[in-house]
Amino acid sequence: MTTTASTTAVKRCCGTSVGGRLTRTNPATGLIEFAILGRGWWPPAWGLFAGHARDHGQADFKEAVTAEGAEELGIRVTGLSELVTVHLPNLCASLPHEPVPGHLWTVFDIETPDTTLTPAPGETTGAEWVTTEELQRLAEVTIVFAHTGRPAQHQPRLSLEAVWVELLALTGDITVSDADRAAVARLYTSAPPQYWLGGRR
Repeated sequence: MTTTASTTAVKRCCGTSVGGRLTRTNPATGLIEFAILGRGWWPPAWGLFAGHARDHGQADFKEAVTAEGAEELGIRVTGLSELVTVHLPNLCASLPHEPVPGHLWTVFDIETPDTTLTPAPGETTGAEWVTTEELQRLAEVTIVFAHTGRPAQHQPRLSLEAVWVELLALTGDITVSDADRAAVARLYTSAPPQYWLGGRR
């Protein structure tokens, strides 16, 4: 693992994450669609909007997910409800949280009057609405890759972020076997090729 500065003075991961499950009903098709975005950095692939719960200085996770929605997708969160809270040992671009690496996740169901997504440049590689079937297909790409044993940094960009395979399995939005969840866990517990130690990405 390579770093570019002394790790002693660098702020570590806060160990908390929030995620937003934003859906709509497509008026043309009547199908439920999910808002997803491409990550601008580690981990690779696409996922629902998310971020560290304490990056914005909030102690309240609801305030944090509202800020993340505005930052990453340009949406106004007008309502939310908690879907799942779980600790996962997933690693991010920051130095791991101590003493227990990983994140305490809280995923919220999001309400917004906004249907136009405005993805943040640099933070994302874009944003789209996808159907449940398309979300499942993205997860299948990740699952197939996970079983190859190849390094996590080689995961295809057009796939579902590994930790979101687990989270969306927990919310019941996608179907994943126990064996596949175990394989995918290898990806989200892998360290990034290089840790972000502050400054511009």
